[in-house]
Amino acid sequence: MASHPATAPLTGRSDDVNAGACTPGDLLAYGDSADLHHIAIYLGVGESAEARQSGPHLMVSHVRLRGDCFGAVRVNTGAVGGHVFQTWGTGVWTKTAPSVGATRVYSFPDATSIRGECQKHAETVTADGYTNDALAYLPGYKARMNNIYIQGPARLDGVPTCT
Repeated sequence: MASHPATAPLTGRSDDVNAGACTPGDLLAYGDSADLHHIAIYLGVGESAEARQSGPHLMVSHVRLRGDCFGAVRVNTGAVGGHVFQTWGTGVWTKTAPSVGATRVYSFPDATSIRGECQKHAETVTADGYTNDALAYLPGYKARMNNIYIQGPARLDGVPTCT
């Protein structure tokens, strides 16, 4: 079962899934690698929260670990540090590296609260009459963004230089 960088796979086969290995908050996936059709949230003590199909209310039920239980993942984002700022603009992309030509990671559809962990001088960007060459690392997105799209001064107050 593929997992997002912020997840830790607990298992990939239903034979290996057991309630003793799960902790509250783990996601249980049902189906197979070609067709995952259902997700439940493990609550602890053998219970999960789920809506068995689209439309019904959320319910608490006993965990089903056999049959089509494909596996489980534990979501663990870790602590996200950094100073809180607000972006401006729409469709602003974060990047994998401190370069205008770097691969895109995520596009903010509108103003968004972000955390800046560190910043450094990189390529110059000009937008809406402003020019800036500082770029911040956003730990919550594991990506970088030119400071020109972050409300505040050209160099973000209280944010150290990236090493």
